[in-house]
Amino acid sequence: MPLDAVLKEIRIKGEEEVKRIEEEAKREVEKIIKEAKIEAEALIKKAKEEAEKEGEALRKQEISSLNLEMKRLMLAKQKEITDEVFKMLRKKIAEMDEKMRKELIKTLIEKNAKDNMNLYVRKEDEKIVREILEELKMNLKIAGNISALGGIIIEDPSGEVRVNLTFDELLNQLYEKKLNEVAKVLFG
Repeated sequence: MPLDAVLKEIRIKGEEEVKRIEEEAKREVEKIIKEAKIEAEALIKKAKEEAEKEGEALRKQEISSLNLEMKRLMLAKQKEITDEVFKMLRKKIAEMDEKMRKELIKTLIEKNAKDNMNLYVRKEDEKIVREILEELKMNLKIAGNISALGGIIIEDPSGEVRVNLTFDELLNQLYEKKLNEVAKVLFG
């Protein structure tokens, strides 16, 4: 019987040891699970914050892209309108009556030409220019013809300096100025 008692005691102690190991393992598992939950929550929080930051950055980038696209479209539309206006202006200038043409050319000559300078004019405007020169009593020479909507090119007597005062050039300068104004309005 003493052997039975010893075996019983070994079995009881073994069961107690197994129970103790199970409880210790259970506590360790609970501790690991708790730490994993805390770590997972921290990772989730960090990932959520990063996603929110990325989302905000993407939203700002998208807004910026949309603003830029809107400005580009506005500029394109403004250029289209400006082009159309200048196209109509060119047509009106081409169809201008002789009286108005004469007044404009006369003003250009009065404000810009001096005696002994050379003038270049459209073949169609030579008669008008000769009349203007007689009226103004200016000694200018028609040195050649130009292909333009109208206006004049003035050249100093040496031929070194030319000033383009053709309607085409004046329109182009006005057009460039207006395009620059549009760009400044849109892009600051």
